[in-house]
Amino acid sequence: TASAFQFMKNWKLPSRSKAKAKKVLQDRFGDKKLVVLTAADSELGQKTVQSLLDTGDYHVIGGVSCKENLDSSLQNDNFTPFLCDLDSFESVREFCSEVEGFRLGKSLDRLVCHAPASEDQLKWSQDGHEHIMQTNFLSPLLMTGLLLSGLEDSVDARLTFVCDGSDSKIADLKDLSGFEGGFQEPVTMADGTNEFNADKAREDADLCKKLLTHFLHEKYHKLNYVSFSNFDVTSGANNGLFQVINDPKGAQKSGISWTFDGEKLVECKETAKTYDLDTAYKLFHLSQKITDAEWPQVKVVNSPCPTLKVIGAITKGQVKKQELKRMRELGRPGISEPEEFKPTRRQKVVAFADKSVSFVLRNTVGRVAKVATSRLLGEFPEEALTGSFDDISDADMRELEAEVFAQITQEEAKKEVVDPEKKLVVITGASSGLGRKTALALLRTGEYHVIGAVRDLDKMEAVAELDGFDMDNFTPMYCEMNSFESVREFCKNVDELRGDKPLDRLICNAGVYQPSLRYAKWSKDGHEQTMQINFLSHFLMISILMNSMSKSDDPRVTMVGSVTGNDNTVGGGGVYPIADLHDLDGFKAGFEKPIEMADGYGFIGAKAYKDSKLCLMVLGNFLHAKYHENTGIAFSTMYPGCIAESPLFREKRAWFRKFFPVFMRFITGGFVGEHEAGQRLFQVMHDPRCRKSGVYWSWNGGPREGRGAEALEKGGQISGSGGAGGGWNSIFENDQSGKVLNIDTGFKLFEYATKITGAEWPEAVPGVETTVDLSRVIDVVDINGANIMQTNKNATVGA
Repeated sequence: TASAFQFMKNWKLPSRSKAKAKKVLQDRFGDKKLVVLTAADSELGQKTVQSLLDTGDYHVIGGVSCKENLDSSLQNDNFTPFLCDLDSFESVREFCSEVEGFRLGKSLDRLVCHAPASEDQLKWSQDGHEHIMQTNFLSPLLMTGLLLSGLEDSVDARLTFVCDGSDSKIADLKDLSGFEGGFQEPVTMADGTNEFNADKAREDADLCKKLLTHFLHEKYHKLNYVSFSNFDVTSGANNGLFQVINDPKGAQKSGISWTFDGEKLVECKETAKTYDLDTAYKLFHLSQKITDAEWPQVKVVNSPCPTLKVIGAITKGQVKKQELKRMRELGRPGISEPEEFKPTRRQKVVAFADKSVSFVLRNTVGRVAKVATSRLLGEFPEEALTGSFDDISDADMRELEAEVFAQITQEEAKKEVVDPEKKLVVITGASSGLGRKTALALLRTGEYHVIGAVRDLDKMEAVAELDGFDMDNFTPMYCEMNSFESVREFCKNVDELRGDKPLDRLICNAGVYQPSLRYAKWSKDGHEQTMQINFLSHFLMISILMNSMSKSDDPRVTMVGSVTGNDNTVGGGGVYPIADLHDLDGFKAGFEKPIEMADGYGFIGAKAYKDSKLCLMVLGNFLHAKYHENTGIAFSTMYPGCIAESPLFREKRAWFRKFFPVFMRFITGGFVGEHEAGQRLFQVMHDPRCRKSGVYWSWNGGPREGRGAEALEKGGQISGSGGAGGGWNSIFENDQSGKVLNIDTGFKLFEYATKITGAEWPEAVPGVETTVDLSRVIDVVDINGANIMQTNKNATVGA
């Protein structure tokens, strides 16, 4: 678990100085949890402090505007008040500095931002901002940025923003033009108006806190395990804030709002606008500029797996060397020329010696090794060097599409409409491998009508006959993922077939893997082929078909990821090349020929595949954050395990195709057959447990196939086999790497891919058009210096 990993990561041999510091820490706090509570001198604040002290489990640091206002009953060794005026950013910084000095390195367990500003008249803060917004939102945001890192080592960290419980009927931030202009006098409202309305100001501040809560949940929760929440204060709920801090239920969920009904905590149903990710992103970055807040670099908890540590230590230097070489020598085709490198005299001598030695070795030992390798291991198959994905001329493509679409129209006209009792599923790549087995598993339940997106209808027909597909409930449709036009036509055909029936499942499975390809191949739209087939075409398909899922009772979209796109694993982090989108400069520049890679640098076939899987996994998290709450669609990614006998490896040498399954089956225990992998993808679509959104599904334990009596006796639950296998009940929510969880990368990827594909996405908040122009946000944030850009840079590196 995360707490166990954190303990192992932080454990070191004890020293005398550390033992002394530990004794001081124990004398001051004992085993008590550490709570920071602002406005501790308010009525609600004092009642909450008293309730916490009565338990004997907490030491409370209270932010107070005046120590004289405190009730005498709070004179307790476990209550430490510090002055904190939320009307002043300088005072907030001083308070946080005092907290950091006082806690002596002890982790914070709770941070509660309470600010009961209730003025009805316009008042300006000491920093020149409207008083209610600064006190209720901007200062808590600044404090959160300063103290968040202190929460990361706690095993039960909670951060709560207290709201006044209003229904937000008049809250409206519009385009945040007031924040864009710096929110300085005479601007009184966040939407940029100068006409002050105290009630609206309070509701706007509460809306800002709720947007911030959801954004911080998406940005940090899966990386630092802090639970972010709001607490809506209602009449008669004076004990509720104590319950949020103390009740174990308060840590069970993150990114939500609580209220107290007099007996227990109750989760609030929020309005659609509190889940507006675009507005939250813009609010976060503009508020950084206003407050000059410095957000921490996220501490990513790495697995203590010794295998990964050893492999990482061996490959880290080599990976760095290869990446620098790729960037320097291959340059950025279509963006910039290779870097001009001017070596020193010493470097010239070393380079000459290196070239001489390399020349001799290459033409002696290297030549012998090459001949021996070819004879022992066999030659690369021709398709490995030229690409196994057949190219079709534009003229032939248009003729083929016209013929196929006409055939589909005639065949579907003869068919009855889809059985209204069956769930409707679309799966790409249904004619082979994982897609084929998944489609078969879905059909065998008798609960689904499956539409298979394939590029070879004749092959699909043969496969369906061979596997015994229920053709009354299976509709093969032509879809060339190498062409955006074909994807759009396919989606049009899906809509015509389904009529008024909603789409219930969308499975983005189709993929191409060309690791030995020595040069980039191009799609019909002029993009690198692997990235378009694996990611961009699926991106476009989701944007079109999402509208047809809105009326489903249980809509799910899943994208088939890969361990190679998740660099916190041996397969993803220990084998070069490593998936890394960098700053997505290739996408930003349009990703058209001759731009070959998402990061803008030179082409590597294996990296193109890994990057495409990383893109899918980032997209899954981003769509969850942007759309799930307001559409009900569950977005997820999954890794079915290493399908060692998959056609995906058809471009590998014969010896690899023969012995790799043996190695995975008997050495690592990570072998997964196509049938079992298909069952797993089917489970993500069928199992009620998999309705959860924003999840990366994996299976724990050993595989069931090919492991002998021991595996059968344990139902496939063989521990220590690399986490590749396991039965139906071994499904779990796997950890994702910092790269996958980086919400800033998600925003960039979404914006750039939308422009590349021409995708038109549905509104995230019904009736509200909220789109973020990243260049505009960055321009605004950048006005007064590089601090925000440094913050973004740190967030990316930390993730």
